[in-house]
Amino acid sequence: MLMEGIYGLSIQRVRQRRRLLDPAGEALVVLRNGTILGSGPWGGVFTGIYGEDSATGQDTVKIQIDVPPGGELVTGFTAGPSGASIDVIAAFDRAIKARRANVEIAGTPVEIAVSFLGPVPH
Repeated sequence: MLMEGIYGLSIQRVRQRRRLLDPAGEALVVLRNGTILGSGPWGGVFTGIYGEDSATGQDTVKIQIDVPPGGELVTGFTAGPSGASIDVIAAFDRAIKARRANVEIAGTPVEIAVSFLGPVPH
């Protein structure tokens, strides 16, 4: 299971033709007591939950990204004057140290790489 702590996210848009990755966007999230809270430099705020799926042996995350009015994500999605909320669900193989998942964010395929940075300060 994902440990409580501070994580760095690298989020890259995947170009379909050759499966090349565009330059990454970065975000920082904190996992604590089954909840997720974080943000990225482009204005998105992440809230959600994490756990494990005992049937598949995978770590799971369910995140809502709230994008402020006019905010733009690394995918090129722009929220517009009212802002936007986007749901993202991902699963990561627990056996692999470098956790990566391919997901769609607002219709754009991206690769998310998760890196443990350290424990949550008390």
